[in-house]
Amino acid sequence: MKLSEMTTEKAADVMCELAPYVSNIVGDKELLDTLREKIGKNKSLAEIYTYGAKKLAAVVPIVLKTHREDLFSVLAVMNESTVAEIGAQNLLVTMNQVREIIQDKDLVDFFGSLQPEGVTE
Repeated sequence: MKLSEMTTEKAADVMCELAPYVSNIVGDKELLDTLREKIGKNKSLAEIYTYGAKKLAAVVPIVLKTHREDLFSVLAVMNESTVAEIGAQNLLVTMNQVREIIQDKDLVDFFGSLQPEGVTE
């Protein structure tokens, strides 16, 4: 379900639930370093992660290796299911859910907006 399809109450609850998982993923130094190598050092974190979302091949191995539980938790929150259900579902379903989240401009913009202006670490 996309953020824009939720009521304000539901979206507020979802964003609160997602925050720690998203923070764990985007705060990963290895992930950030890998993306910086691809896009360049003089970009903001929001620009780097937007690029990374578009270039899943560079991101997926790191996320699945070190943040599998966070990713599954994000998918569970957004799809009103459980982490166990996400882990047990068909891979193609999971991939489509990840793609839908990445393409949810409102959700991506919200978490990107949490980046302070001018910070390029």
